[in-house]
Amino acid sequence: MSTNYEANRIDDFSSLNRNSNLDINVYTCGSERCEPDHAYGPTVRSGYMVYFVLAGEGSYTVRNQFYALHSGQGFIIEPHTLIRFQADHHQPWTYLWIGFSGRSAGRYLQTTTLNNAHPIFEFAQTGAVISAAQAVIAASHTSRNRNLLMTGKLYEFLYQLSSTYPSTEVRTSLDQKEVLETALFFIANNYSEQISVKEIAASLHIDRTYLHRLFVRHVGQSPQQYIKSYRIQRATQLLLETSYPIQVIAHAVGYQNPFSFSKAFSQLAGCSPRKYRAQHHPQ
Repeated sequence: MSTNYEANRIDDFSSLNRNSNLDINVYTCGSERCEPDHAYGPTVRSGYMVYFVLAGEGSYTVRNQFYALHSGQGFIIEPHTLIRFQADHHQPWTYLWIGFSGRSAGRYLQTTTLNNAHPIFEFAQTGAVISAAQAVIAASHTSRNRNLLMTGKLYEFLYQLSSTYPSTEVRTSLDQKEVLETALFFIANNYSEQISVKEIAASLHIDRTYLHRLFVRHVGQSPQQYIKSYRIQRATQLLLETSYPIQVIAHAVGYQNPFSFSKAFSQLAGCSPRKYRAQHHPQ
């Protein structure tokens, strides 16, 4: 990766980006080749920022803790935290940064080991993390659908941060919620296929027994029961909103055998699909 930047590249984005992407958004990004002793702060930032030192040296101070940094190191800034950083007098640094905010920004960063207590990290100059950061900056220079592209690249950047500097903390209730939400999302997008509980657990990289416990505790049903009830719920909508034949609806909600579909439907709805349509949608 070249560190010979022709000029500084700094982009700060208006509130439009933040309002359009409430979950996570890029609010600043860029790169800069600093003059000797160039300093920033003391100040605070409203969002999270991740800096990568591409060349040279400098220092970073957070919560009265001083860190000397050089090429191949980076540091993180958390919101509303007093910070200061300065380029070295003899070998002023060149760095790039990604600044992001949003209601899920803190939660995403919690999947990493980076925080005010451990703000310094090492990175490979040709590694996946720095490449993902450069992709965010490159996306900021597009003209059409810039916010959409930048947000997509930001998710990739956060994924690489999480993969490269993974948190080793034990699972929390928040982790459980995310696992469950992902499982429910998987079912909502694949209920028409021949999915199994084993397949869902494998897609989440968790044990099938653990998934079963989460469903029983938070949903009140086993995963298999939930899949069945979800399919029948979607079937009732199709029966009321369309004139599709029963066999077509059976296939649409994941039943290859219309008889099996009718049996499952009757168990949950109290009558056959044909009778249900006749009672609730006579025309």
